[in-house]
Amino acid sequence: MNALTLVGQFYVFEDGNKIEVIQVKKTDEDRGDYLVTYHVSRGPNIPQKLVLPVAEFLSYYSHLFDVTLD
Repeated sequence: MNALTLVGQFYVFEDGNKIEVIQVKKTDEDRGDYLVTYHVSRGPNIPQKLVLPVAEFLSYYSHLFDVTLD
């Protein structure tokens, strides 16, 4: 799986909340090889910016995005 295909993908929940991947950045192997930066929007509030290693991000959210795990 190419982690860079996540960039620009988003998911809108039934209640209007949204999760959107804004960046996938290569980093050192100690931090997980790739880091995913994403926004979580809850209603009309300002989006919250979060960062996770790609493996951890996919363990939480892969069911929401069009990704194939190898």
